[in-house]
Amino acid sequence: MAKEDWSEAKAWMRATRERIGMTQHDAAVLANLTVDMVKKYESEKYRIQPSERMREMLEHYLAEHRHAVAAIVERHRGEERATLSFSRVSNLPDDLPDWIKAEASAKRHAAAVREAAVLLEAEGVAVDYTYMPEETE
Repeated sequence: MAKEDWSEAKAWMRATRERIGMTQHDAAVLANLTVDMVKKYESEKYRIQPSERMREMLEHYLAEHRHAVAAIVERHRGEERATLSFSRVSNLPDDLPDWIKAEASAKRHAAAVREAAVLLEAEGVAVDYTYMPEETE
């Protein structure tokens, strides 16, 4: 296999993971891999082609990300000003399994909000940001 074949796949994988707000740990949990394996998939140092499972998982979450971005943009399209909200990572209970934390990641939501903000601003919409209030019991 030529270097550019695996090199391009590694670059796509890392860029996609970062675009959708996933850490290497999140990707490892959701693809049922170790963090070390994800690091090797992304590193130019290792001539390991990323697995099909990893690619399929990232494509799935990229499709969800694109859907979320499109929904945010559509909700605010044509407005003069839009307020986009972030939530805090700490809102998730500590005792949840890792796969649920990775699946419900506030980082993934934040990535969609940031991308939607760029698209809205390109359309002339002024964007403000706020944090959703933390729930108290």
